[in-house]
Amino acid sequence: MGLTCSLHRASEAEIKRLLAEPDAIAGFLYPEDGSLRVRKVWPRGMLGWLLRLTPITIEEVVPDSDGGAAIHPPDPDRSIDIDRGWHGLHFLFTGTADEGDEPACYFMRGGQDLDDEGHARALRPDQVRRFAAYLDTLTPAELARRYDPARMTELDIYPGVIWTRPSAPDESPLGWLTGCYAEVQQFVKKVAASGEGLIINIS
Repeated sequence: MGLTCSLHRASEAEIKRLLAEPDAIAGFLYPEDGSLRVRKVWPRGMLGWLLRLTPITIEEVVPDSDGGAAIHPPDPDRSIDIDRGWHGLHFLFTGTADEGDEPACYFMRGGQDLDDEGHARALRPDQVRRFAAYLDTLTPAELARRYDPARMTELDIYPGVIWTRPSAPDESPLGWLTGCYAEVQQFVKKVAASGEGLIINIS
């Protein structure tokens, strides 16, 4: 699968909680309501009565109307996944492999680390507004001007094998990155307008 990037909106309160409780980041990024729902069950008869007197609980998966497990898809208003486009966008924004000034560098630098590995970082609401304003200054033509397959290959911009590989015009790496950019721009603009922060996760 490789290294993929997802962006998640987060309130100031959620960011403060994640900074105070780093172990909570997995639950935030992959909430339980997006997986199987469970409920407590009690056996009938004497066994059920005895179990109520102990700390033991028994749970079962809640079936949906079709008899399968109830699964809730991710909310596209709360998060987006740009797969492996994050490093190419960082290059288009900064001209570097892992450096650059804020807010252009926010895919790889800036904000506050939420884990020891630096995979997940939090941008506060004021940083999100700066990021949104920066993204609004870019156009597809400007991104195309900054696109440099040879330099990207030299800098080992991930995923490095694709930049100089022949491709059809409608499947070009630049077209892919431009699509990723449009998705990021729209999402960050919505988050900035809501006054919320942003979690950027690369893993």
